[in-house]
Amino acid sequence: NAAERAPTPSTPPSPGPDQPLTATVGQDVVLPCYLSPQRDAHSLEIRWIRDDLSETVHHYRNGEDLYGEQMGAYAGRTELSRDGLSAGSLHLRISGLRPSDEGLYVCTVGDAVAYDEATVHLEVSGADPHLSLGGYEAGGVRVLCRSAGWYPLPQLLWRDARGQHLPSVSQTHSQDQKGLFEIEGAIIVTGSVEGPLSCMVRSSRLQQEWESSLHIAAPFFHNAQPWKVALAVVLVLLAVSMGLGVYLFRKQGKLAAQGCSAGRCSAGTPLGLERVKVTLDPRTAHPMLVLSQDKSSVRWESKWRKVPKAPERFDTSCCVLGRDEFREGRHFWEVEVEGEKGKYSSLAVGVARASVKRKGEIKMSPEEGIWAVQYKEGQLTSLTSPHTPLSLSPVPTRIWVCLDFTQGQVSFINADNGVEIFIFTDVFLKGESMRPWFWLGTNAQLCLRDNTL
Repeated sequence: NAAERAPTPSTPPSPGPDQPLTATVGQDVVLPCYLSPQRDAHSLEIRWIRDDLSETVHHYRNGEDLYGEQMGAYAGRTELSRDGLSAGSLHLRISGLRPSDEGLYVCTVGDAVAYDEATVHLEVSGADPHLSLGGYEAGGVRVLCRSAGWYPLPQLLWRDARGQHLPSVSQTHSQDQKGLFEIEGAIIVTGSVEGPLSCMVRSSRLQQEWESSLHIAAPFFHNAQPWKVALAVVLVLLAVSMGLGVYLFRKQGKLAAQGCSAGRCSAGTPLGLERVKVTLDPRTAHPMLVLSQDKSSVRWESKWRKVPKAPERFDTSCCVLGRDEFREGRHFWEVEVEGEKGKYSSLAVGVARASVKRKGEIKMSPEEGIWAVQYKEGQLTSLTSPHTPLSLSPVPTRIWVCLDFTQGQVSFINADNGVEIFIFTDVFLKGESMRPWFWLGTNAQLCLRDNTL
């Protein structure tokens, strides 16, 4: 029996991976390896080795993990997929990726009769570029782009919607104690730049690019002249002071009937949407996710739990679905990120098609049937293609997830002030059920708040 690397268990065996596996510094990665033909691997000896160093990354034999020969750099950072051994899955999870983890890994498996191996090439990249607005300057808007965790120093480039490169006004970089580079660039954008603005970080070592985009609305450019800003503020305040009393008087009865305060609803509460109580489906939960008894909260744990094998269970990505399925109507529910504010680890919340892929690695994007936002490095990012960093301060820990079949939209709202965070439009929702979807990274935990009573 040969151990082969493949994107999914249904892929025919091959001599090796067709392309390197790329992951981000600080995140977790699963190195895939499985037996073909499929067989129970509990009684086999499995060893993951760094080919370039000829040293052991993880060693398993007869039901036990053996750490005597493990490289010190991987101590406490590796986990063999125990739940998948019965099906011949030899996947290895490495947590908290470091640039030094990059290289060629060999998955070896054998018993008294046979021995075979397969290889996985892992490439470690820095973080995706993060875009933010820096204020008005020189008749335009200053836009900043930052990315960290790189080696060697990458190249930072700007381009407009037509793909034309734009000149930056400044660019700096620094190097931390681990030798990793952080690069930051700035550009002044005027009204002549149409469409989304993109920042690219290019790695000469990996021969790849990472890109994030930002669209600046036209009113920002009109406000670039200070006297226009002052005049606009005066006019807005005057209009608000004249109309606010009448507006609140007329709306008070209607808002009270809808069961919410005037301040919250006028700030962006999803009026017209039905608040629903959402619980988690344990049949779909990845073995490293632990659900509360009432199925209202979930946390990540490093130990693989012994859970029944099921076709609906996620086996590689640490995901779980809500029990509820929606085919029509307008609904929303509340999710709260638990833990000390600003120090929670990476996690994502949103909705997914009921038929979303459960086995193997999952690309968290609309193309995969997932519409979500992600907490990452203390910031929020929408999981578009490519990802879109969201400049929010402070970053909310309570979010309303809104599913609107009528408008074909999935949106996210800050539950503390009613401000819209991000909206996916033109979502094709007809003809298939949608379910709440959650992904948790290392040490993450979240809770579903039930305020329907």
